[in-house]
Amino acid sequence: RQLNVHVEEEDWHTTLDSVIEELRPYVEARGRNLKVIHTDKTLPSVAIDRVSIYEVLSNLIDNAVKYSPDDDIITIQTDLTKDGMVQTTISDNGIGIPVSVIDHLFDKFYRSHRSRENVGGTGLGLFLCKAIIEAHSGTIWVHSKEGEGATFGFNLPHYSAVADTMKHNKPHIVRNSHGWIKNHGAIRR
Repeated sequence: RQLNVHVEEEDWHTTLDSVIEELRPYVEARGRNLKVIHTDKTLPSVAIDRVSIYEVLSNLIDNAVKYSPDDDIITIQTDLTKDGMVQTTISDNGIGIPVSVIDHLFDKFYRSHRSRENVGGTGLGLFLCKAIIEAHSGTIWVHSKEGEGATFGFNLPHYSAVADTMKHNKPHIVRNSHGWIKNHGAIRR
């Protein structure tokens, strides 16, 4: 019921580029391509748990691969919002999401009838992504129209916005050797 993450000050471009380069062979092996757009060349540093954020990016990119056609370009874009949050979006040109489903996407164990029939999964990925982003004091969202693809995005506060809190409360999470979205039973405190 409570998720704590061990956060450190990190450069978001460096972190994101590292994760993308690690995931690129997986994406290309499935006939998709990644395109990265850094709208703002300089972003403030962020306070993140690298392993947890890797799981969020991995899950969102994997979902884009699962629900998009062969040869699709999955676009990952970063920028700074008007209120100073570091924003990252993952967009595809896939099947899109019906309006009736969007409000439930981040619910625990939720799977739409279409995804249950065509794509494997437990219904925990987006639920855990939301928990991780919220543990980072951020927000996660989706924009989509059926038949027109989907854009999942999340916003993270810049490091200086959470630095004082971090000094007083050292958040942490204990995991064993594997990421915990794929191995959610491996969490212990």
